[in-house]
Amino acid sequence: PLTEPPSSAPAVSDEEAEPKKDVPSYDMTFTCKKCTTRSTHRVSKQGYHHGTVLVTCPGCKNRHLICDHLKIFSDSRITIEDILSDKGELLKRGVLKPDGDIELY
Repeated sequence: PLTEPPSSAPAVSDEEAEPKKDVPSYDMTFTCKKCTTRSTHRVSKQGYHHGTVLVTCPGCKNRHLICDHLKIFSDSRITIEDILSDKGELLKRGVLKPDGDIELY
């Protein structure tokens, strides 16, 4: 029947299955205000600075807008920094040190 997958589905290579490790990216951790689930997401720097990024909460499946440089959801380019500052909230940034410590700035 039409609902069964084709028997010769293309195989996914190991290279395609693993995320690209050499792509510059940001790791972002936040707590969903709807369900209070804390989660971490990796976003490419290219996507963050030039595209539109949404992340899905693993708890409630709500989608959170991180940035919108393509003006899909707003009339102007917007980032999470703009969204938080409009609400009077603070964005905490940090750097992961080689010894495993996180330095906040």
